[in-house]
Amino acid sequence: MKRYWRCHVCNDIHYGIKPPEICPTCNFKNAYVEISSAEAKKIQSGETEMDKEKFRQAIGKFAEKNEFQVNPNQEKVNMLIDGIFSCEENHWMKYCPCRLITKDFDEDLKLVCPCNFLIHETYKDKEDGECWCGLFVRRKNE
Repeated sequence: MKRYWRCHVCNDIHYGIKPPEICPTCNFKNAYVEISSAEAKKIQSGETEMDKEKFRQAIGKFAEKNEFQVNPNQEKVNMLIDGIFSCEENHWMKYCPCRLITKDFDEDLKLVCPCNFLIHETYKDKEDGECWCGLFVRRKNE
């Protein structure tokens, strides 16, 4: 079954059975997260509908192929997902709950969860790196 996918680095939208391994727009590997058709339409048209459980599943699938994982602290994850959905209710997009929205649509697309946190100092410069809000943390070597 075909679904919509969004690159968390450049917001490229892909429609297919599975996302490309490498984003054709920014060449980032394993960068896609599943999104709803409404969210894809909104991003493409400059104009979102996924419940919290589907979002939780989508970020879990997104993280499983990468060097990071969803934060194991479920209480924190629940609080962050509530914040992400509150942003969607108030601002029409699933913005990171800990970042300030500029109201410049193109700039704010960089803040849609999951954002491109791999380039930020909260992740890349720390051994126990995490995204801005802590929804994703560096996977521990086991």
